Amino acid sequence: MSMGSAAGKATEIKGKKEAKEKKNTAAKAARIEQDGLGKAGTGVLAAAMAALFASVCGIIFLFTKAFFHSDSAFYVQLALEQLKSGKLFPPGMCYSTVLFVRSPNLILVPILAVVRDWMLAREIMVVVMWVILGLAVFCLFMPKKDRNPAAAVIACMLLMNPYQTLDVANEATDMLFFQGAYITIFFDVVIALAIVHRIILIDSKDKALHNFLLFVLLAVVLFFPLLGSVRMDMILTLPLAAAILVYYFIEKDQKVSEVLRMKRCILMVIVIALVVAAGFVCYRRLGAAYWSDSKGTYLKMDKYSGLWYSIGQLVNNLTIIFGNVEGAVFLSFPGLTKFINYFYALVLVFIIPTAALLRYDKHEKRFTRFLIIYTWISNLAVAGVFVACNQWAPRYLMTIYLDDILLFAVLFSEYVKKRERLTAILAGLVIVMYCCVCHLYFWGHYRDKIGVDPNRGLISFLEENDLHYGYASFWNASVNTVLSNGEVEILPLWDYGAEDGYRTPYNPSDYRYWLNNVNWYDPAAHPGKCFVLLKDYREGDEEKRQSWIEKHGEDPANPWRDDTPPEDIRGELYDLNPKMLNYGDYTILVFEDNEEMRRLGQTLLDEKKAKEQRELHPELP
Repeated sequence: MSMGSAAGKATEIKGKKEAKEKKNTAAKAARIEQDGLGKAGTGVLAAAMAALFASVCGIIFLFTKAFFHSDSAFYVQLALEQLKSGKLFPPGMCYSTVLFVRSPNLILVPILAVVRDWMLAREIMVVVMWVILGLAVFCLFMPKKDRNPAAAVIACMLLMNPYQTLDVANEATDMLFFQGAYITIFFDVVIALAIVHRIILIDSKDKALHNFLLFVLLAVVLFFPLLGSVRMDMILTLPLAAAILVYYFIEKDQKVSEVLRMKRCILMVIVIALVVAAGFVCYRRLGAAYWSDSKGTYLKMDKYSGLWYSIGQLVNNLTIIFGNVEGAVFLSFPGLTKFINYFYALVLVFIIPTAALLRYDKHEKRFTRFLIIYTWISNLAVAGVFVACNQWAPRYLMTIYLDDILLFAVLFSEYVKKRERLTAILAGLVIVMYCCVCHLYFWGHYRDKIGVDPNRGLISFLEENDLHYGYASFWNASVNTVLSNGEVEILPLWDYGAEDGYRTPYNPSDYRYWLNNVNWYDPAAHPGKCFVLLKDYREGDEEKRQSWIEKHGEDPANPWRDDTPPEDIRGELYDLNPKMLNYGDYTILVFEDNEEMRRLGQTLLDEKKAKEQRELHPELP
């Protein structure tokens, strides 16, 4: 080989090597430009997210029994009835405020077909729901044209934070980790936003079929939640339609004529309008076929009791979601945590959305600008209903929590893109540290409840006395049925009112049409021995009632209720000479003949209904 050809070969190899290095450098720069953290920084955050998810799994498997209650039990009982009947709506099931159409039961049913332990199956269900929600978050932030892994990881980490109050698990934590009811709602919002994200990014060169399928998918994703509750209109569909119109109105320099010519805008609004109409019709038809008489009254405008009072409730409940620790001393770890979470709530809910709106034109990405508009409209809609209807439960504000976390994740990712690598990584580690504090504090605060089943003793006592079928107030019924894996079946009775400190007697035949099955009450299916479970009156009950009235007032539509049935039930039932047993805070009345007791109960119930009818229509004979 000549020296000239050898030199040429060496030059060629050197050129290829330089070209490869340039390509790698460009790819590396592109990755850094894409998320601001680089491969290593994103990997660190992803590892932290995986560790936090492992903590979430531990919380679900080790703490669920300690915080389990009758509302949570319904998922299991409904899934078992669905397995037994082979129907989505098993005969005799009673629903209220929500129809369980597309619900966690669809995940629980196949798990229960394999796992015989009801509580374990339910815990697995919640973990699976979290996996699905996490995938939805990544779907939201990872379209091909606008990948944002940093935002996806940050959003997942913040959503997985467990919070707590002084005595019991925070209601938001219950809804996300134990009961799991709001994971489905979060999924609905996130996946709908993921589809809108892709529609906003549509270019003229995109295939028509791809665009068409996006609109079809949006319709499907919005339709199924509406079959469960019309509340999803206020949470999702109406704010989404309004945000789309406002977004394109601003993008088109506030020219209505330009907006009307924007096909994707008009098509999205039309799709949402058609889905809302179809969902409402189907919802009414399903409701007529499967609902009980109890429809829920939590959105009644006549509950309004004053602007400043309701706004105070709104702000206080927002802080509770973020871990308001009641009664904590500032110079303590709980007090410090309370201060941090108050500050975090203030920044996340009020300061960041306001700053983002004021700097709206500074944001380059289309979806970021849309998310700012959507967050404001959705949050104002939810807060407006909360204030106008004088609500008191933090869970009704949890979509504000979700929206603001998603917005924060996007804005945070934009912040780190403009910073050097080290600054970006340190900013990410601040988020990691905050999440770790929340997890470590939850584990430390509730360490005495790890693996605890507070009802195990009661269930064992009932089984030892051969008591497998009975009745109790709602909060003492279904929870024990599920925790006993069906070995003890306790059915909920109608909640009694505790007015003026007087507990009205209740009747084991007056069962409630809510989250149960009327077929379970058939005395012929359970002949022989049965029992009535009474939780004894405690000295602190009256103080709790007074505290409730101070916070919520004397509201007939939302009266004080507790889980302590009257110490005495209908006197006529005592004529059947029940055997009385005592266990802890419970009194158990044992009846030898279920059918005889229920016949007497039905007679008393008929008398009650006749009296109510006479009071309602005094003109009738």
